[in-house]
Amino acid sequence: MSDRSRQKLTLARSRASRPERFAMQTRYDHIVVGVGSSGAVVAARVSEDPKLSVLGLEAGPDYPKLEELPEDLRNAYGVSVERHDWQYTAQVMPGRTIPYARAKVTGGCSAVNGSIALRGLPSDYDEWAAAGNTDWGWKDLLPYFKRIEDDSLDPQIHGKGGPIPIVRTPKEELTPIQSAFVDACIANGFEPVVDHNDPNTPSGVGPIPMNRKGDLRVSSAVGYLTPEVRSRKNLTIRGNATVTRVLFDGTRAIGVEVRAKDGKLEEFHAAHITLSCGTVHNPPLLWRSGVGPRAKLEALGIRVVVDRPGVGENLIEHCLVPVALVPKPGVCKADNPDVQMLVQYTAPGGPANDMQIYCVSKLGRERFPELPAGATDLLFAAMIVLNRPKSRGRVYPTSKDPDAQPTIELNLNSDPEDMRRMRSGVRKCWDIVKTGEFANLSTGVAVLTQAIIDDDAALGAYIQGNCGTIWHPVGTCKMGVANDPMAVVDQRLRVHRLKNLYVADASVFPDHTSRNPNLTCIVIGERLAEWLKASS
Repeated sequence: MSDRSRQKLTLARSRASRPERFAMQTRYDHIVVGVGSSGAVVAARVSEDPKLSVLGLEAGPDYPKLEELPEDLRNAYGVSVERHDWQYTAQVMPGRTIPYARAKVTGGCSAVNGSIALRGLPSDYDEWAAAGNTDWGWKDLLPYFKRIEDDSLDPQIHGKGGPIPIVRTPKEELTPIQSAFVDACIANGFEPVVDHNDPNTPSGVGPIPMNRKGDLRVSSAVGYLTPEVRSRKNLTIRGNATVTRVLFDGTRAIGVEVRAKDGKLEEFHAAHITLSCGTVHNPPLLWRSGVGPRAKLEALGIRVVVDRPGVGENLIEHCLVPVALVPKPGVCKADNPDVQMLVQYTAPGGPANDMQIYCVSKLGRERFPELPAGATDLLFAAMIVLNRPKSRGRVYPTSKDPDAQPTIELNLNSDPEDMRRMRSGVRKCWDIVKTGEFANLSTGVAVLTQAIIDDDAALGAYIQGNCGTIWHPVGTCKMGVANDPMAVVDQRLRVHRLKNLYVADASVFPDHTSRNPNLTCIVIGERLAEWLKASS
C-alpha cells in the first residue's frame, strides 16, 4: 500500500470511529498553526491558489475587521505587552527572572511590537547559506524583502506596493529628546544615515524604518489578512484555538489536535502542516507531539516519534541595557513615541554592525528600583543592544500540559565575549548621555556613576543586574543540514526525518540577524508559501 493510500485509510478509520462533532470541515490541504508574523503570511499566500484549502489556527483572539482592532494593537508608537500576552517569565541567568512578553493574538509579535522594520545585514544571510542553507543567501532574499515592502526609497533595493508599508520619521516630527540624541551621536563621531535598510549603508545614526500607516501598526495580520483575503472561500482563520499536539501516522504528519475555547478537543487533518507558533512555543508543541530529545520525552511519558535533540536548543536573544536619565519636568511625555532614532555600529573586535543604540523617549522607572522615592515615573535613555551574541539558551516544557509555561533559559552574557562588548557599549552610551542638549534635558544619570563606568567588575554587575531583552528570541528549531544533529529543519523548512511537517518563523534562524528579526520572519513566510504552493 502506498503512503498516500495508507494516509487516506487512516483518516477514514479515524472519522468512522468517532461521532461528527464539527460544524466546519475537518480535512484541509494546509493547516497553519500560529497565525503570527510568519503564519499569517503562509496562510494568505497559500490560499491565493483557490484549489488549496487552508486552515489557520491561532491560540489568541482574532480580529477580522480593522475597526474591531483594540487600541493597544492599533497604536504603532509603543510596545503593547499587557492585554494580548502569554504572561510568561524567563531566566535571564540563574537566579534572576524577568517578565518575557510573547504575543497571543493573530499577527503574533508583529501585532504588539515596536513596529520596527529592519532587515538583517547581507552578511547575516550569507552566513546562513555558507552553513549549508544555500537557498538563504542575500541575493536569494533581496527579492522577497522587496516584495513585502511599500517603501518610497531607492527602487533598486526597495519594493513598492507590497503589503507592509515602511516609513521613517522626518526630522521635523522628532521629539526634543530624539533630536538631541541625534546631535549627541554626531558629536560622538557617528555619521548621519538616511536608510538603515540600505545594504551599503555604513554605521551611523538615523531614523528607524517602521511598519506603520500613520499611527496604525501594520502587523502581518493587518497587511496580509485583508478583508479581501479573508473573504476567500478556501481560507479559514480560527482564533482561540490551542493546538495541543501534532498527529502522526508513523513519521507522516496527518493532522493536529485542537482545544477550542470551550475546552473541547477536536481533530483537523491536512496533507501539509506548518508550525508558526514562534521560538518559545514550537519546542513544547513538538515535544508533546513526540519530536525532541528521546530521553527527555520518555521522562515526561511521551511516546517518541523522532529523536531530535536540537528541539528547544540554540535559543538566541538580543540583550539590552539602558543608560537612563532622570528628565527635567515636562521633558518625558506619556504620549510620545517610544523610539524614532537608532544608531548601528560595530563593537571593537565584533562582527560588522553587531550593536545598536536606541533613543528611548520614555522608560518606566520600575527598571531602577534603586531610585529614591518621589522620583519621576518616566525616564529617558540611550539603550545598548547586542545583536550578534555568542551566548545560547534553551526552551523546554516540564510537563505534557499545554497550559504549563515552558522553561525559558536565556543565559544572557554567559559568553565572556558578549560581556566584553556590552561593557564597551554601555560606555559608549555613557558618552552620549553626557553630551550637549541630551544631557541638559535631564537632572542626571539614574543609578550609573563614573566610578562604575571605570571599573570592569562593577560595570559587569550593573549589566547583569539591569539587562533585559528586546524580545527577539530565535533559533530553537534551527535550520541546518541533515548531518547536523542539532538542526531541526532543512533549508526548505521541512522537519528532518518527518513527512509533511514544516516550521516557519524565527525559530528556524540558525544564527541571529544583526537587526530586529520581524521583516525576516515575514520573508520566511513568503518563501515557505511559495514552496508549498509549488509542491501541493
